[in-house]
Amino acid sequence: MHLKVNRFIKWLILTVIAIVTLVIVALTVSPWPSAYLVSRLFSGPVVIQDTTSYDVAKQHVIIQKNILYPSSQSKNTLDVYTPKAMSKPTTLVIWVHGGGYVGGDKSGVQEFATRLVNDTHVAFISINYQTAPAAIYPSQVKQLNDAVLFLKKDARLRERYNFQQTILGGDSAGAQIALQYAAVQTNSQYAKSLGMARVLHVNQLRATVSYCGPLDLQQIRHEKSASIMMKWFINTVAWSELGTQKWQSSTALQQASLVQHVNKAFPPTYITDGNIYSFQSQGMAFANRLRELDVSVESRFFNAQSEKVSHEYQFNYKTKIAQQTYIETRNFVNRFK
Repeated sequence: MHLKVNRFIKWLILTVIAIVTLVIVALTVSPWPSAYLVSRLFSGPVVIQDTTSYDVAKQHVIIQKNILYPSSQSKNTLDVYTPKAMSKPTTLVIWVHGGGYVGGDKSGVQEFATRLVNDTHVAFISINYQTAPAAIYPSQVKQLNDAVLFLKKDARLRERYNFQQTILGGDSAGAQIALQYAAVQTNSQYAKSLGMARVLHVNQLRATVSYCGPLDLQQIRHEKSASIMMKWFINTVAWSELGTQKWQSSTALQQASLVQHVNKAFPPTYITDGNIYSFQSQGMAFANRLRELDVSVESRFFNAQSEKVSHEYQFNYKTKIAQQTYIETRNFVNRFK
C-alpha cells in the first residue's frame, strides 16, 4: 500500500512538472496564450455606471448596431449613434475602442457615446477591428481607414453626416490607433511611410480625443515597473501587436510612437490619462510636443502625490474625476463640432 502511494505521488509530481513546463514553453514561443488571457480582462459585460444620466440620454438617441463595413480583416462592424432630433448633416465623432490591442469591443463605450450624442448632438461611430495577434501592426490603423472610406462612400451616410467636421478619438490602445490615423491624415510623409493615402483633408479633421492612450510607445522599452504582472502585460501586448518577440528594437515601435510624427497641421486635441498602471508620461510627452508645434491642446493629468487615478478612469461615472473629465470632453466637442 505504501509503495502504491509513493508511486502515485511521484506520478502526480511528474505530471505537474510536465504541465508547468508545457505552459512555460507555450508562453515563451508564442504570444497567443498570454494574449488570450489578457483579452479576457476586457470581455466582461457592459455595465452602465451613471444609470440616471444614461436613462435620460438614451430616450433621445438612435443606435444602429453591427453595421458591416468592407475590409479584408474580420470584426469589421461598427455601431452608429445619432440624435433623434437631427434635421441637418451633423458633426461626426469616430471612436476606436481600447483593449490592449488584443481585446475589447465597440460596445464598451455605449454609455459614453449615448450621453455625448445626447448632450452635443453629434453622430458617434464606434468601430470594431481585428485585434492582435490575429492581425499585427499596422493592421488596425488600416482597418480604421476601411471604416472611414465606407462612411464617406455610402450615399445614405453622406446625407446625414458632415465630413467637413470630423473628430477622431479613442480610449487606451484605441486612442493610439485613432491619433495615429489623424497623423496619417495631416502628415504626407508619415502616410507614405505606412503605405496609406490620406482620406480626410486637413480642414475636415476638426479635433482628436485621447483617453489614456499610449501615444509615445517607445517609452515602454524603458518601463521599470516592479510589478511582474505589469511587465508580463506589456510584453504580451507589444509582442502580439508588433509581431515580434524582439519588439524593443522593432522599427514598427518607432513608427507607432506618435510624438515624433506629428506636425503643425495636427488638429486640436484633448488628452487625459491616469497615473496608476497607465500611460500618463506618454500622454504628457505628446501634449508637450503639440504645444511646441503651437497646436491647441487641452489636457488633464494627475499628481501621484495627491491622488491615484487608474487606467480608463474616465468611464467610471460614479466618480467625480470621471464626471469632470466628461464635462471637459463635452465642452471640447461642442467647441470643435
